[in-house]
Amino acid sequence: MTNRQLFTYCGAVFLAGWTCQVLTIVFTDDFDSLGAKSGLMATMVSPLLVTIGFMVFDRSLLQKIRCKPNKRFCCTALLAILVPTFTAFAVLFIATGLHWGQSGWFGFSANGVAVSGGPFLLGLGQQTWVWFAANVLVTAAAYSLLTGLVAVGEEVAWRGLLQGVLTERFGPLCGIVILGFLWAMWHLPIQLAGYNYPENPVLGSLVISPLMLISVSLFYGWLTLKSNSFIPAAIAHGAYNTIEEGIISNIDLAVPLLYLITIKLAVTAATGLLFGCLIRQRLDSPTCC
Repeated sequence: MTNRQLFTYCGAVFLAGWTCQVLTIVFTDDFDSLGAKSGLMATMVSPLLVTIGFMVFDRSLLQKIRCKPNKRFCCTALLAILVPTFTAFAVLFIATGLHWGQSGWFGFSANGVAVSGGPFLLGLGQQTWVWFAANVLVTAAAYSLLTGLVAVGEEVAWRGLLQGVLTERFGPLCGIVILGFLWAMWHLPIQLAGYNYPENPVLGSLVISPLMLISVSLFYGWLTLKSNSFIPAAIAHGAYNTIEEGIISNIDLAVPLLYLITIKLAVTAATGLLFGCLIRQRLDSPTCC
């Protein structure tokens, strides 16, 4: 892909995404409304439509999309579900430990967990720790895979095509960091309107979101490099939007929301640094191809 093609493609992805977001902001009053959710779903699908449009004129782009899974696919797909789930509970336990809030869904005790809410597929009520763990994993897997189908609309562009193009130009780590920043800026209109960071939209959009999505991109990027496919990243994206956001957003806070966002950023950044180190280790390995 030439520089001109790259800029044209990124411009089209941004134009389509920002248009969907602006229309959602203008024509809906509540981000929880059906209209807003439809607009946000259209936003997620727009990169796929742009990519298909470009492939109509340049069939060689199809060969550049990283979607030839190797034998590590199943392991990376499992990690795609487990890591966001772990992040959610890490944030919950830190917030609880600091007395900043309590879960609106779970009551923990030495004997087990009382599950009082949430879309948990193995049921609600008092559960042993083993049954609770199974309940969380089954639910996380189901919703990650389901929502991952929509996340494919984004990931075919971000991890499927652009990650490879950017890492070829700037190297794996730098390329993935640039990709994470572009990804954050692509969300700019909806976040400035108060989505994700309603109490601090400017700080959230211009500082927190780039740091968050660069960290997330290191994880998604590692999944893509390891599996040779963007599908595990789409599954992780689905897990991020469902099980992780569900558990964290249902923490009843006794402090401003920014405190919780700070915990989430710290945990996400630590996870990103870990997978950034794994990417670096992969580059330094003499067997790395």
